[in-house]
Amino acid sequence: MTRSHIVVGLAYGDEGKGSWVDHLVRRHGIKYVVRFNGGSQAAHHVVTPEGTTHCFAQFGSGTFVPGTSTVLSRFMLVDPEAWLKEAGRLTSLGVNLKGLVLVSENAPIITPFNRLLNRIHEIARGGSRHGSCGFGIGVTQGDVETLGDKALYAKDLRSDSLIEKLAWLRERKVLDSARFESPQTTELRTQLIDSDLSFYVDLFRCFAERVRIVSDDEISDLIAHNDTVFEGAQGVLLDQQYGTFPHCTRSNTTFKNAEALLSAADFQGEVEKIGLLRGYGTRHGAGPLVTEDNSLPIPACHNGLNEWQGQFRIGWFDSVAARYALEVVGGVDTLAITNLDRMRSLDQIKIATHYENTDARFFSPEGDRMYVLPNDLQLLTERTGTMGNLVPVYQATSGFGTQGSKGVESYLSFLAQTLHHEIHAYSESIDHRKIYKRF
Repeated sequence: MTRSHIVVGLAYGDEGKGSWVDHLVRRHGIKYVVRFNGGSQAAHHVVTPEGTTHCFAQFGSGTFVPGTSTVLSRFMLVDPEAWLKEAGRLTSLGVNLKGLVLVSENAPIITPFNRLLNRIHEIARGGSRHGSCGFGIGVTQGDVETLGDKALYAKDLRSDSLIEKLAWLRERKVLDSARFESPQTTELRTQLIDSDLSFYVDLFRCFAERVRIVSDDEISDLIAHNDTVFEGAQGVLLDQQYGTFPHCTRSNTTFKNAEALLSAADFQGEVEKIGLLRGYGTRHGAGPLVTEDNSLPIPACHNGLNEWQGQFRIGWFDSVAARYALEVVGGVDTLAITNLDRMRSLDQIKIATHYENTDARFFSPEGDRMYVLPNDLQLLTERTGTMGNLVPVYQATSGFGTQGSKGVESYLSFLAQTLHHEIHAYSESIDHRKIYKRF
């Protein structure tokens, strides 16, 4: 029987999805990794057993395993320019990519105009920045929703009329950018106005020659008859419907898109839903992080400063937010805790069990539950506005340093109790020193 594994993050991203996908591919011999949300802003770091490292963005995180193909579904926003650069980095690491990337003909294409307009928008927000990555994700998704077939898709990249479509799209972005004209946006607007269309036609053609652009029916057939890993991006707390709006992504970060692809394929096999959480809290960019404590002596990791998002932030484990994410996705078959090796130096570990100073519209009277709200952007914005007032209430436990594996097991047992959900697995390290247990 065929089997599909769906991997999602249950926080604000950076939960270790890349390493987990790489592990699943190696463990089960899976040949297809399907990307089902987000785009080139993904940053999924993988360290192979041999020590090779790469930050996967538009390739499946199992690509280091020979013969593993990437499928960029219709829900993936594809940036050909960034893809070609990433392909070059992988090739320099000795990865043979020939024939291993399939792209849905209906996958939206991120243009340079969309990237530039995204950054112009973010500058114009001043002190109210959303924490955008500056990769054009929101602008491109907006094109899909407002322009329909007039937006740019993978199937257009081989069209004889590509340059005319690019010219029309650029003109729309130039007009849009005029609303945000200021000394701070002048340089980006100039780049937008002077974009070399011929250069991008050639670049997009090059991308189209390097990948296999296929129909959604072909992708459905592939999903129906092969074991697959569906690799999500970002995290549930950044979801466009359930996240901390407006500090979220223009994407479905739950299981929703993967389930739609499985349904379209009439998939009859087994489906494993996998949710990941770090052993401590993280967030990249603006928005609430209730348990933030940047004084934590956590060793530096691959995540760092991003010019547009801002600093990578850390804090204690937030069981209220984790319970909320689990409720949003309807629970998971496998709940895994990652990056515990980075907590080895902590003499004491704190877990937020509930909040004080809550707003009754959004939180339970005990402060231990965040309500799932209707898809109302005003209401979601109001909830986000109240989260700066929240005061986390912690329960402390001893650190791992003096107790070793017993300390880890004690911590995970407590997390299982406070999450009301069995923890099926954990990884102590990102470099494949994996330990699997149940709690």
